[in-house]
Amino acid sequence: MKDLENILKEVEKPGRYLGGEWNEIKKNPLRVKAKIGLIFPDLYEVGMSYLGQKILYSLLNENTSILAERVFAPWIDFEQKLRARNTPLYSLENKIPLDQFDVLGFSLLYELNYTNILTILDLGHIPLFSKQRGLEYPLIIAGGPAVFNPEPVASIFDLFLVGDGEKAFMEIIEKFVILKDELKEKSEVLKEMAKIKGVYVPSLYTSYQPQNSFLMAVKPGNDVPEKIEKRIHFPFSEAPFPEKIVVPNTNVIFDRVAVEVARGCYHKCRFCQALSIYFPHRAKSPSFVLRKVLDSLRQTGYEAASLSSLSVSDYPYLCDIVGSLMTELEKQKISLSLSSLRPKGLSSELAKNIIKVRKTGFTLVPEAGTERLRRVINKNLKNTEILKAAENAFFQGWKLLKLYFMVGLPTERDEDLEGIVSLVEDMIRIGSKILKSHPNINISATSFIPKPHTPFQWLKMEDEKILGEKHRFLKSHLRKYPFVKFKNHSLKNSILEAVFSRGDSQLTRVLLRAWKNGARFESWSDLFGFHIWEKAFESENVEYGLYLEALDRKAVLPWDHIDTGIKKSHLLQELDKALKEERTLSCLDNRCDLCQGCNLSPLLEREFQEQIEIPSGPHSFFGRKTQNIFRYRAVYSKCKTAKFISHLDLSNIIQRTFRRAGISVVHSEGFHPKMVISYLPALPLGMEGKAEIVEFKSQYQFNEDEFVSHVNKFLPAGVKFLSLKKFKTFKPRLNEEIKTLVYSVDLKSRVAKEALKAICKEKNISSDDDYKKVEKIVDDFLADNNNGNIEGISSDREKKKLFIYLKHSPHKNVRSQEIVENILRIKNPVFMMAREKVLFKSDEKLT
Repeated sequence: MKDLENILKEVEKPGRYLGGEWNEIKKNPLRVKAKIGLIFPDLYEVGMSYLGQKILYSLLNENTSILAERVFAPWIDFEQKLRARNTPLYSLENKIPLDQFDVLGFSLLYELNYTNILTILDLGHIPLFSKQRGLEYPLIIAGGPAVFNPEPVASIFDLFLVGDGEKAFMEIIEKFVILKDELKEKSEVLKEMAKIKGVYVPSLYTSYQPQNSFLMAVKPGNDVPEKIEKRIHFPFSEAPFPEKIVVPNTNVIFDRVAVEVARGCYHKCRFCQALSIYFPHRAKSPSFVLRKVLDSLRQTGYEAASLSSLSVSDYPYLCDIVGSLMTELEKQKISLSLSSLRPKGLSSELAKNIIKVRKTGFTLVPEAGTERLRRVINKNLKNTEILKAAENAFFQGWKLLKLYFMVGLPTERDEDLEGIVSLVEDMIRIGSKILKSHPNINISATSFIPKPHTPFQWLKMEDEKILGEKHRFLKSHLRKYPFVKFKNHSLKNSILEAVFSRGDSQLTRVLLRAWKNGARFESWSDLFGFHIWEKAFESENVEYGLYLEALDRKAVLPWDHIDTGIKKSHLLQELDKALKEERTLSCLDNRCDLCQGCNLSPLLEREFQEQIEIPSGPHSFFGRKTQNIFRYRAVYSKCKTAKFISHLDLSNIIQRTFRRAGISVVHSEGFHPKMVISYLPALPLGMEGKAEIVEFKSQYQFNEDEFVSHVNKFLPAGVKFLSLKKFKTFKPRLNEEIKTLVYSVDLKSRVAKEALKAICKEKNISSDDDYKKVEKIVDDFLADNNNGNIEGISSDREKKKLFIYLKHSPHKNVRSQEIVENILRIKNPVFMMAREKVLFKSDEKLT
């Protein structure tokens, strides 16, 4: 795209919009039958952490006739630049404008991303609503947790996929490609698409006002199912899962290999919407999990892995898998973490294995402060079990614990809040005794939202004023402990999330109004403005407070046409048991013929006969291992789009490249071992590096030419190794040996020519020789400004460049771009500059 580089020069984090990462799949758009845009309506850093998109990206691209590319929501600065230039939003791989795709598939994880859907469609030059779009536009579809109540955005989308997408998404694509050629009317195409199990086509249904409710419900038209049964991928033991995941060039939220060990949850926490969405519990075979973790680490070069599930401690082979993995990962200094670990699942053996490489965070989720309230929400967890888990963590050396609680749960009393404080104080006492110092405890408190498809869906949300008082109570009672950090989620944010999660089709016009008034990225506190939403609700004559009130048990609800497989009658029974403070056994402990709460019991996976098969063969390293340690200096370039990658991100790229390439590097000692690598002073974002330096130590001997050729096979676009040298000694260190850093300025650029012309006019410098003008300008600058940091400035007629030689200081460097700003009076000139080379204090003899 012609304008893209100019736009990237003007935005905060250009790395979000580049593409070109390792394992990116880039196909020729002219050689495929269908082009699919996989859209995540949030920032790149968030979307690149989402497993669902990684699975679909890999699955779709395995089909040679299908192209699948990634799209993310642009931050405000990038949106403004696109609009100013009338440049359409594009995919990362081939920079394809959105309106040129056949299908755009949105992943809807969170209701507070809804305004970003409108931004993405509008920037893609695509009409916002389904009824405005014919077959000349892409088919707009969505899946993910939020589609279990799709009504607030139903009129935007052509269809929704409810449930697992591994097989269903491919069915949708293949059928649409055929129908688009066979049928002329979009309505006819959608009627056929609605025949696919799990597909909901909103245009074939009608909204109406049921009795006993102000909420609009949904009824089917002719020849469409009354209820949409969610798709369930089964058998799940070896469900498709990618190994060659895309490795971001910039830091993202969950920057590691994450392998799903199970889907769904055995437990029946009554507040948990994920239970219904992902039910029933299905596990992956242990040998499959082991293979995927190890193969993915080799394919990506990541230094960390995690095992993922709603309740990973319920995975029957967890201890065996962690033990087997750490036997191999410890050798490679790769850490392992576990998501959503229940306190009962943290044994001493498990804790010891996890910390073999480094301590990866330790999180406990009590949800409530007392056992009484945990009975109400059916969280089978005793205080003694929580404290025992904390004690195990402290004994293994953890000094930081993270705790998650909910405030405003049904039947919550003052003593439940006091219970949170008491629980924290007990942990402080236990930790102080074991660690001989105060432990650090981070507490996150969110406001309870009665979500659809849960037993609490009929209950009201606690009043904002009372929720505020409860949060203030906790904050005030924990403030006396400086090592306890308390963070509560924004109340206004929670209210808006509750409204849209419990919402109906009346909210669509509110969403549109708020978006037109500037609402964006509601989940980001620095952009969220509830006043915009209050005005939108008022303008559209919608009372948002009604969506927070209790619902009639007999009413038809906006999401009743979405069938999760768990019976509505069972949810009502669970609500009654909650109000009586009665527990319900988990699916592990209860018999299906007694429960009869679902119609999916035949799919529950409870018994596993498989033996763990550990992949054979050691991790292979490049080069020849010796008994000695060698010091190496490699020269590499960072050019083209790679100039938009920050110094820290480039450091991660090089380390992951070494891992992928099997380059063994000496690591630091201690609890957090890292590769011992030295770099030149950081380049400003946007400046190219023609001969950058990286120094490392290794036990392996490398042939210099073979090393360069080998490593370059594992680097992303824009970064290239040029040479390798081996040193006899380990001193002086790289930073102490540098004498001079050499920078260049491109004088051919339009900006440089205009700047020189303006300076010559102002200073009345006249000459037929442009380079004598440059020399005069430089001489004048040096006469007034050289404080000893500039060793020299020269111009090159042939290359049409200005070269600046700066003295290096190990403690403080001169900013080269500021010198160019002062000479040429150009603001932020880094994009017309490059670091050309480094001069050293001595030419140390190389072996």
